[in-house]
Amino acid sequence: MTTGIAILDMDGTVLSKRSIDVFCEELGFKQRLTEVDRLSSNLPACEVSEMIAKFFAGLPINTLEELFDSIPLNQGADDFVSFLKTNRFLVAIATDSYQFLAERLSRRIGADVVYGNIMEIRGNTLTGRLLTDHRCLKIEGCREYSTCKLWFMRNLKDKFGGVTVAVGDGESDLCMIKEANIGIAYRPKSQSITRVAKIVASSFLEIKSRLQKEIMIGQG
Repeated sequence: MTTGIAILDMDGTVLSKRSIDVFCEELGFKQRLTEVDRLSSNLPACEVSEMIAKFFAGLPINTLEELFDSIPLNQGADDFVSFLKTNRFLVAIATDSYQFLAERLSRRIGADVVYGNIMEIRGNTLTGRLLTDHRCLKIEGCREYSTCKLWFMRNLKDKFGGVTVAVGDGESDLCMIKEANIGIAYRPKSQSITRVAKIVASSFLEIKSRLQKEIMIGQG
């Protein structure tokens, strides 16, 4: 029986860098990414994801895998996952990046399930096309991300029940942090998630300490 579900954002939360930034820096797409970022405030986020995916058309899948594997974890992230599993949480990784990469991270840190953008792959080559089902729940203020972390959290909640914990750092995490029983803003990049989070923390050690108290209160 699980205590509940813990959903961790991938880029900037479990990982110390945004994977897209690393890919574009190493593959010479930095200027293209800057231009897309400049346009992004006027576009639905799902369209931005589709534009970025096209950068990688024709690349072998292992090009991104090798770069991805070089990205360090944020300090304490793997220990935090172990803490969650010891306390019988189902641990999920959610990301606006690509699910095949999140699966690699899952194996690295021992997470149970992942959710991300599905990139079309033919043979061992990336096509630059996303196959993600758009499940956006379109809550107020949502930018319509191609991966809806709120939908993911509700889906897991329906299947497994228990306490919901959500940890993230940016706008795409807002919906799940707001609705989770324990929403956690980790080194938040947005005031909006700071306002809705139950816990604001700068380290996984701090999150672990705060969460231990929350779990005890919930069991009391």
